Amino acid sequence: MWHSKNEHGVHSPFVYDLITKCFYNRCANGAFQQFPKNDSKSQFLARLGLYLKYNHCYLAASIPLVFERALSLHVDGEKFNTIEKLMDLSSLIFENPSLIYVDMNLVNNYKLLDLFRVCHRDSFVLIPSIRKSKALYDNWNQLKSSADVTVSIDTFYWGLLFFRTEQPKEHFTIRL
Repeated sequence: MWHSKNEHGVHSPFVYDLITKCFYNRCANGAFQQFPKNDSKSQFLARLGLYLKYNHCYLAASIPLVFERALSLHVDGEKFNTIEKLMDLSSLIFENPSLIYVDMNLVNNYKLLDLFRVCHRDSFVLIPSIRKSKALYDNWNQLKSSADVTVSIDTFYWGLLFFRTEQPKEHFTIRL
């Protein structure tokens, strides 16, 4: 928490816009107000999906139903059980901006790193509970250090990985 930032400590235009127009934008948008006020995680996911406007949504089969509803407001989600099944769709992932929701409890990091190589530059990977245990946090650190990842954002619960080729590699820890 001590080293985390809000929009004032960010020098990347992409991340600054993401923080100010998405993370902290709690205006009266009916799309995310359908979730209870105390469900800030689902409201965040709804704002994130509406802001980033991805074309495809790939969800781990273990996703909680409320998170699936939030992420599927913009586009229908397609569930997957293994990274191998997701890799079968690599041509779609390579050609279209996609959201990929991954449960790190069920995924091998090395197979996930293979998936990163085929991700579209406007795609992103969303990982829940990155600080739930030391092992999950170590896995998160390994994933964010991948050469394919250019922007990583740690929000203490969510981890976001971006593959923006035009941006230098940076890591952000942001307070929500």
